[in-house]
Amino acid sequence: MPETQSPEEFLPEYYEICDVLVAEDSMTSSAAELHGLLCGYLSAGARFSHEAWLKLAAELTDITEFRHESSKLAFTDLYDGVIAQLEQGDFGFQLLLPDDDMSMPERAEALGCWCQGYLTGFGLQGGHTNESLSDELKEALSDMEQIAQIELEPEADEESESDLMELQEYVRISSMMIFGEFNAPPPQDNVAPGATLH
Repeated sequence: MPETQSPEEFLPEYYEICDVLVAEDSMTSSAAELHGLLCGYLSAGARFSHEAWLKLAAELTDITEFRHESSKLAFTDLYDGVIAQLEQGDFGFQLLLPDDDMSMPERAEALGCWCQGYLTGFGLQGGHTNESLSDELKEALSDMEQIAQIELEPEADEESESDLMELQEYVRISSMMIFGEFNAPPPQDNVAPGATLH
């Protein structure tokens, strides 16, 4: 009997989502921005059925109607994988960004798009006022606003590479922190009846 894979193992790669957007003639979004949008929505407490997520994803990426079943599958895998990564809470969550073999300006632009998407999703989900956010969360969201404007010169050097990696890690950790703030951990379904949790 084959081992069952956990949902996060099905998480599509950056270029798979790029290919889906091209195949569906989406001209308005990037894979990084779409992933950021989803993470922003989820971090603010949203949950979707697959059908609702596909409808929202189509609206966000200006897809009138999905042409390919494989596109729907990639988007639902994306949703399931992101939820699994965020709910595990073991720092396994990863940003959906281009590989290191892309140029630094391109990777920086993708990180900016991711942050823009995250802030949009978090804001559209609503329910959180300035007063409901801790100072730490306000600072993290403000920093993401700054990172969303990031631009690197074509002649960026190794120091810029290090700075970019630090920014990516900061955004990744901040995203998990915000998710943890607004999302209760999933119930422990492997606890014996009558057992006490400490």
